[in-house]
Order: sequence, then structure tokens, then C-alpha cells
Amino acid sequence: MDYRKDLLLASAARLYSMGVDLEAARAKLKELVERGVPYDSDEMKEAYQDFKELDRQWKVLEQQHQELRDEIVKGGQS
Repeated sequence: MDYRKDLLLASAARLYSMGVDLEAARAKLKELVERGVPYDSDEMKEAYQDFKELDRQWKVLEQQHQELRDEIVKGGQS
């Protein structure tokens, strides 16, 4: 198998795993809001920062994954 396809599969697996983590972070924020935790509390700020960082990482990885996929598709059409 092409090395790039191996990378694509690995990045897809990582995206899935990171997506699970991201949804858990989103659920934690929702739970804090539902419990009435103040938005300016340290607990809420930390949960929001964790979510923001995971979201940023996910978007970067998603972009890399899409670029690699596009590269593979273009290479296959030559």
C-alpha cells in the first residue's frame, strides 16, 4: 500500500479519536452550564480552554487530512 494512503488512514483514525475527545469536552461544558457553574469560574474557564485547544487541533488535523486526500486523488488521476 502507498505510504500516503497509510498516512491518510492514520490521520482518519486520529481524527475519530480526537473527535470523541472533543465531544467529551463539549459535553463537560454543557454539564457545567446545566449545573449553573459561573462562566467566570476557574472550572468553567479551564473546561473552555480545554475545548478550544482540542477544537483547534482537530481543525488543523482535518485540514491536513483533506490536503493529503486531495493529493492522493490527484495522483491517482495522472
